[in-house]
Amino acid sequence: MMNSNTANFFKGITTGLVIGAAVTMLTDPISDRQRLRLMRKTEGVFKSMGGVIDTAINMFR
Repeated sequence: MMNSNTANFFKGITTGLVIGAAVTMLTDPISDRQRLRLMRKTEGVFKSMGGVIDTAINMFR
């Protein structure tokens, strides 16, 4: 079972990523073509991050 420090750490990382992505998108608008390309690349990144987070969580169980 995860302790509260580890859970809070992962919640903080996730929150930071979401807020950072939102601020970046607001301050640097991109074209539709660039947005589609970015969405495809981002999907792979988030799949990889999800795998890493799942592995880390399983290590603490």
